[in-house]
Amino acid sequence: MKYLYFVLIIPMVLISLCRPLAAASIINTKHNLSIHGPGSLTAVSEEQVCIFCHVPHYASPVDPLWNREVGAVSYNLYASSTLDARPGQPTGATRLCLSCHDGTIAIGMILSRPVPIPMSGGATTLPASSSSNLGTDLADDHPVSFPYTSSLAAQDGELRDPGFLPPAIHLEDGYIMQCTACHDPHKSPYGDFLVIDNSNSGLCRACHQQRGWASSSHALASEIALKGCNNCHNTHNSAVDERLLNFVPEEDNCFSCHDGSVSSSDIKVEFDKFYTHPLAATTGVHKPEENPLSANWHVECVDCHDPHRANGWSAEAPLVSGALAGVAGVNRSGVVIDEVRYEYEVCFRCHADNSFSRTVVINRQIEEVNERLRFDPVNPSYHPVMARGKNLNVPSLRPEYDVGSRIYCKDCHNSDNGSRSAGNGPDGVHGSIYPHILLARYEDDTYPLSYSESNYALCFRCHDPTVLLDRNRSSFPEHRNHVIGKRIPCFLCHDPHGVPLINGATTRENAHLINFNTDYFSGSYDSVGKSCDVSCHTGGSHDYLDAGP
Repeated sequence: MKYLYFVLIIPMVLISLCRPLAAASIINTKHNLSIHGPGSLTAVSEEQVCIFCHVPHYASPVDPLWNREVGAVSYNLYASSTLDARPGQPTGATRLCLSCHDGTIAIGMILSRPVPIPMSGGATTLPASSSSNLGTDLADDHPVSFPYTSSLAAQDGELRDPGFLPPAIHLEDGYIMQCTACHDPHKSPYGDFLVIDNSNSGLCRACHQQRGWASSSHALASEIALKGCNNCHNTHNSAVDERLLNFVPEEDNCFSCHDGSVSSSDIKVEFDKFYTHPLAATTGVHKPEENPLSANWHVECVDCHDPHRANGWSAEAPLVSGALAGVAGVNRSGVVIDEVRYEYEVCFRCHADNSFSRTVVINRQIEEVNERLRFDPVNPSYHPVMARGKNLNVPSLRPEYDVGSRIYCKDCHNSDNGSRSAGNGPDGVHGSIYPHILLARYEDDTYPLSYSESNYALCFRCHDPTVLLDRNRSSFPEHRNHVIGKRIPCFLCHDPHGVPLINGATTRENAHLINFNTDYFSGSYDSVGKSCDVSCHTGGSHDYLDAGP
């Protein structure tokens, strides 16, 4: 009698235990392919659930009691220039998942039946259009079937040591990354059979530990934080294989938000201006690990911005701001550095030793396209980007500046309608209506030039024209006569970045950024003797005083 009682009571216990687990049961997932399944792909009449994958008797030799053929398909694998893991052909649990999800074997074709189980609508395999059909090209899917070890995590530098993974993430045999590390085929409490809720990139961040992500704008912005990594990346069937990006071309992964639809400002529209950094000129050229000193000509958003680390932190010149945090660059010595400290080091990626601007803009007595050399503090003169200026007498500076001030490249090169230009558009060297992506007007090809403050708007941002053009207060009394009287624009005499010592510049001839434009005249300048001997002057050398009536 006691045995009969035992047999009767066990089913009752099982039923009572299963009720609270219903939400975590395969019964309520798309993997229930029986006639009672909730998904769009179900059997015509089959009522068994587990049979589509498992069978208690006469199973294949493959564990766990596998009821399907395991195909001998050869797959195209994910590859990337930044991938440290070495995935092989799918093995283990991944190979079992692919027996349905590569679309090569009919869903109803199981070993325990002589004929395939018929599926509704005449379906055989997963629809080709379905995101669940990965096909045999796995190059656009997250890599699997590779050893995830402590040595791999140490080599990569941004992977969590597998010994500290959350308990929900299971590595096959304790060390192999398979589909089942992220997906549990028997339950789907978080959607997509994920083993961890991926809100705020919870699952992605379980393994991937990008430096600076937690304090980045992309992690903190309420509009995009919930999707996190998926704003830019897609773990399956991505549009771009390398790094699993969502969009082609690369910049569209940024513009999908930074077109004003999600971000507070429209960056995309800046690139519609006449003068821009030419993002659209190349596609697929940029590599995160590239050497700036030998990289091929290109520019992409990620050359200047690290999307995993960019933030809203402000800074003062010359320190790098949060928008450029974590970017690799070239320092003042011409050495590649993994993480910039100063803003100009970002610019030197493309405008220094490996200059993408290979021709001079203005023909001068001393010419140089390497901006690192032009701003070098050993030069006789330069604008104070890399170091404070050498001239201790600059009375025309506006009150917010002094001779010890430092400036950014972006103090001149910036959007024409950003906050630095008193506009309401975004700041940044994205695009401008003015040549050389300048934030205000600066004439460099017009002579003679009738005087108006607007014609010198860029220079007058720092230099007060009421002082500069006043013979009694200007450091060069003849400024007024040259600029207003003779209609000589700044660019004819001054080289705004600097005049390189390494190319022959001297303090006598090239102080005060003097580097004459040879298109219009030739001659020499003597800062010691305080005289000019140039072809535009008649009657020989002209002397000048520091100030005069």
